[in-house]
Amino acid sequence: MAAKPAQRRPSDLDLAALAELEAAELRRLWQERRGAPAPPTLSGRLMRLALAWEIQANEEGGESSAVRRQWQTVMTRRAGGARGEDAMNGLSAPPTAAGTRLLKSWGGETHEVLVTAERVIWKGKPYSSLSAVARAMTGTPRNGPKFFGLREDGE
Repeated sequence: MAAKPAQRRPSDLDLAALAELEAAELRRLWQERRGAPAPPTLSGRLMRLALAWEIQANEEGGESSAVRRQWQTVMTRRAGGARGEDAMNGLSAPPTAAGTRLLKSWGGETHEVLVTAERVIWKGKPYSSLSAVARAMTGTPRNGPKFFGLREDGE
């Protein structure tokens, strides 16, 4: 009977070894390191990338609490949670009070946007944010507060 190869402990794992692991081994390692199963839709490639990042971060002393808070902000925003935070850098967007009327010249016409307590209204249609309005208006992803001139370097 052939001897079973020794399993690597997470602390013994190096980046080069990740490339050699099969999907089942990556899932086991994910469970060991994170205490939860890997999402079923996560590919081997993405598991390798995430685990490699984690190994490197731990070698450098881990994530700072500030970075963890910023990631939490990003995840909350992506899940449709807290508003008013810039998900990428943790900076608060300038407040836009309910009842504020914004005018934007775009595509040869002047557009009026009304900010309400819960929504943003453009052409009589409600939107979830200024960025959603800017995207609908231009057809491309935009930072709404920047697009409407509420931040520096507005377009």
